[in-house]
Amino acid sequence: MLYAPVAYVYGLPDYQSLISLLATNTGEATEFLSQIPAKVYLKSILIPLLALISFISACYFEIKPWKNKTFILLSLVCFLLVLEPTFFVRKTINAGKVASEQLKELEKFSKQSNWGVSKTDSENKDYVLIIGESARKDYFHNYGYPVSNTPFLDSVNSIQVNGLKSGGTYTIGSLTNMLTDGTKKDWKPRYDYSLIDLAKSAGIKTYWISNQGLIGRWDTPISGIAYKSDKIYFLNSGKYDDANHSDFKLLRFLKHIVEEKSSVPRLIVLHTIGSHPDACRRVLDIKNTYIVKDHKYDYLSCYVRSIQKTDNLIQRVYSIMKNEEKKTGRSFSIIYFSDHGQIHTHTSEIKLNNNSTSKFHYDIPLIRMDSEAKEKMVLNSEKSGLRFTQGLAKWMGIKNPKLEDYDLFDGKSDPNDFGLKDKIAAIKNPPDPAIDITPFLKK
Repeated sequence: MLYAPVAYVYGLPDYQSLISLLATNTGEATEFLSQIPAKVYLKSILIPLLALISFISACYFEIKPWKNKTFILLSLVCFLLVLEPTFFVRKTINAGKVASEQLKELEKFSKQSNWGVSKTDSENKDYVLIIGESARKDYFHNYGYPVSNTPFLDSVNSIQVNGLKSGGTYTIGSLTNMLTDGTKKDWKPRYDYSLIDLAKSAGIKTYWISNQGLIGRWDTPISGIAYKSDKIYFLNSGKYDDANHSDFKLLRFLKHIVEEKSSVPRLIVLHTIGSHPDACRRVLDIKNTYIVKDHKYDYLSCYVRSIQKTDNLIQRVYSIMKNEEKKTGRSFSIIYFSDHGQIHTHTSEIKLNNNSTSKFHYDIPLIRMDSEAKEKMVLNSEKSGLRFTQGLAKWMGIKNPKLEDYDLFDGKSDPNDFGLKDKIAAIKNPPDPAIDITPFLKK
């Protein structure tokens, strides 16, 4: 009876539901329980109620099946075979063991900060960092793709950087390098020098809202960084592919955060699922505006739409922040970037995935939108993802003795690429630029 309302959302107990329970505070638990329909609670009350009615009825009508030993034995055998009465308990125990192991794994990445004390010249400003997923720069219209899939980014006053290179070719490899001040020589992250710890050391309140997985082979190191935030919200408590939540669901948490009164600067990280394979699963909640005539390009159409959805998400984030600025006068700055690109695979249908490495894997978008911006700027400067945390520190006005001064938006190319050109040259796959689907679109 007690578990039935939770079962409505999560199903049988597993490590995801237990991790959610262990990682949830009272406020989040109250919010979660309030979202369960009232009829589910009523159904759970019926469980003991119907049992009581059955017992009273049996007594009233003098139905006494327990006197028939053969009937009792056959009933018990049937229940054991069909219902597995111990299954629920076994599932709960096994889930507890897995949850405990996963949380211990998570703790490995939550090292103590070595930043010390930082300062910031920012006053009561909101910084929103939107992390894209698997979004190649050359599939954005504002970066030159022929299909008009970024109407907001095309028009908003912003600073667009054309030369940012990712910190790696897959999510962990890239983001752990980009969101910590790691070692540049061997491209390794340092979790005791994370972006979140840096912001907190400067008195900036930190929030992490994620549509990625909390626990799993491809999620845990990033979660280790996220877990250092003052407040965390994960739509998916398991692996990234355990559920298919829309990135638009992140906006509810963002709106709630910015509506809270604050006398300190805030860093709000939105980690999206973006264009992660399968891209067609990511766009189920938006209209198909790019219908292709040839089945071969169906997946590419989904990928192009996933960029369109990201553009719409950024527009909604901007709108939320702009509305709050009008109400409170609180200024804001938004940065969007993607973790890495993908490679084309050519079979009966052209797809984009991360099964191999493309020379375009490192080419990612970087766009900054400020509340006070009066014009659109495009900078053709080469910037390194290995210095991204340093650049974000500059963005938030943070100063620390252990930080090098580095501006992502000064329009100057880095004198050192830390061996990136050699890495790209070593990629054996031939260049695979974006494929234009315009000739294959239905009118």
